[in-house]
Formats: sequence, C-alpha cells, structure tokens
Amino acid sequence: MARKGSVRRKKDTGKYVIDFYDNLGKRHVETIGTNWHEANRALDQRMAEINNGVFEARSKGATFKGRCESWWKGKVKIKPATLRTYEAILSVHLVPYFGEAKLSEISRKNIQDFVKDLVDWGRLSPKSIHNILSVLREILVDAQADGSLIRNPYLKIEKPAIVKSEVGPLERHEIELFLQNCEPENRALFYTAIFTGMRHGELLGLKWGDIDWANGQILVRRSLYKGRFQEPKSRSSKRKIDMGPSLGEVLKRYKAEQSKIRLKAGKEWVDNDLLFCRPEGGPLDADNLYHRDSKRILKRAGLRQIRIHDLRHTFAASLIKAAHHPKYIQNQMGHYSITVTMDLYGHLMPDLHQGAAKRSEDFVFGNEMATEMKKRSERISLTP
Repeated sequence: MARKGSVRRKKDTGKYVIDFYDNLGKRHVETIGTNWHEANRALDQRMAEINNGVFEARSKGATFKGRCESWWKGKVKIKPATLRTYEAILSVHLVPYFGEAKLSEISRKNIQDFVKDLVDWGRLSPKSIHNILSVLREILVDAQADGSLIRNPYLKIEKPAIVKSEVGPLERHEIELFLQNCEPENRALFYTAIFTGMRHGELLGLKWGDIDWANGQILVRRSLYKGRFQEPKSRSSKRKIDMGPSLGEVLKRYKAEQSKIRLKAGKEWVDNDLLFCRPEGGPLDADNLYHRDSKRILKRAGLRQIRIHDLRHTFAASLIKAAHHPKYIQNQMGHYSITVTMDLYGHLMPDLHQGAAKRSEDFVFGNEMATEMKKRSERISLTP
C-alpha cells in the first residue's frame, strides 16, 4: 500500500510526528511519541483508515473526561443497575482524578499513583478498587481500539489483593434453631432462602407466577435491585430450582395467610404478585432483610453472626452432604461454570473423596479380588 504521508522527528522534543493528507486533501499532523517504529505503525493505520473510508481526525486536545462521555454514550446493551454503577465510578473517582488530563498523556505511573491514593484513602475495599480499575481499563482499551490512543498505559498495574470471604453455611442443628426463631411473617422467606439457595435479589423478585406447583419447581426469572426489577445477572442465573415437599407446604400456607392480609388491605394493596412483600404488597427492602431481620433472628437463636449470603451457601452445603452431583449443584445455584462451584464448595466435599481409592480398586477388580489383593499385600509386608 503506497503511503501519502511521512514520519519526521522534532529536534526540540525528540518526538516523532506523522504528516499526512486525507482523501479531501486536508493535511493532518500528529505527534506520536519517541519510538520511530510506533510512529510508522500509526501512519500505516491512518492510511488504512483513509483507504477504507473510516478515518476520523484525532483531536489534539482530547481529554480523559471527553473520552468518558463518548464511552458512556456507547453503553446501550447493559443493565440499568450496571449503568448506575459505572456512573458512580466515573463521577466520584475517575473524572475528578483524570478529567482534564489529555488522554495521550496519561502514563502508567499516573494510574499507579491513582491506585495508591485509593488504597491510602482507606474507605474502599480491594474489591471496590478492582471494580474502579476495571472501568478505567475498559475506557482506555476502547480508546485504543478506535485509534484515539496509540499506546495503552494500563499495563501490569499493581492492585490490592482481594481476600476471599470464608463460606460460612449453617450446620444442620443451626438451621433448625434459625427457623424456630423466625417471626411468623418472615419464616417462609428464610425457609425459601435456605432450601433454594436463591440470591437475596432473586428471592425478593420472586412472584407467585414463578411457582410451578405441578412440577415442584421455582423459576428464577428476575431480581430486585434497589427497588427495581431486572433480568438475572447472567443466562445461567435464569434457572429452575427443585422445590421439596416441605417447602411447597410452607409456601401454600404462606399464600393462604397472604390472601387474608390482601383482603384486609383492600384498595391499599399494591398488586405486584410478589411472594415476599410489605403489608401493602410493595417490594421489601434488601438492607432491612440483612441488617435488621436476619441479625435479630441469629441473635435470638444464640447463633454466630453470618451474612445473609451464607444462607445460599447453606443450601449448597446441604446438596453436597446429600451427595448430589456437582453438575446438579451448579445448575441449582445458577453458576455459569462448574469451576465456580468447585472453587466455592470443593473444600466442603471431603466425605465424597474419602474411600475413593478403595472404590477404584473395587471397580477394577471387583470386591472379592480387591479383598484378596489386600490380603496379599499384608502377607508381603509381614515377610522378614
């Protein structure tokens, strides 16, 4: 491909400049950097864009803030809740720090200093810092992809380590104590949480139309997040959870009680078809569910304080102890990969591993042959 441009080096700064013309004959001059090969690659890229009719002039004064705005407008296929999270990260952290800096002048050191400031601030968890940096990286990768940024400074950035929380499921006797100490109005909710493993957002978004009474299943179709219904977090989260007969009976009795409350509320009732709702039918507050209700139950039962998410782990632990196949556990939990299931709960499966060697021998030799092989090995070991 014949090029209609040139690369030259500026004596005062030592930086290379590409000088070229577009199809309309307009001249463009861009300062690239101190690497000659990089400048030549940039010129080849501009020429290819011009030949393919996709060239757009680079703004010399493009700022990080301006790039954020264009990146933000391009986010059309993500959930509203995710958009709100991005908006908070941009407005609270990224734009105040990098906002007026030229996109091309942001260095790896600038990013590393930013990380240090977040850590020193002391108000953010390592996971929150990782989330902020993920958005920053995505913005810079997007800028590099469309040619607005030649070299991405986000390279080998050191981040604070994330310490995984220990899984703390309730033991069998603790489950009974927990349920015994539930208030009548929330016993069905916590019973469902323990025996379905639903995430608390999924639990609060559950509707009566999601109960398949004939097949004994609960369909997870939505989640409640900050008062708004949304699609489940992933395709695997949309699932059918098997409903045991005891849970079915609990929900039937709860439905009858809710019908009485609904009649009493009359015109004040808000018909959302929700299983678990406020006395007038509106959605419950997730924060109250944890900070008020579950903590109070644990205290009254004399149990250790656990996270409400540990009720989900309790369900997984019960499936493991009942010797269900890991693939079934993955499907019931709504994990996108069985690797996630094994990473989270592999340490809860020691009983399944015990005796594995003996079962392997029994499979190969049969029980009688395996016993004979054991006797032979004992005789050999006793020989002086």
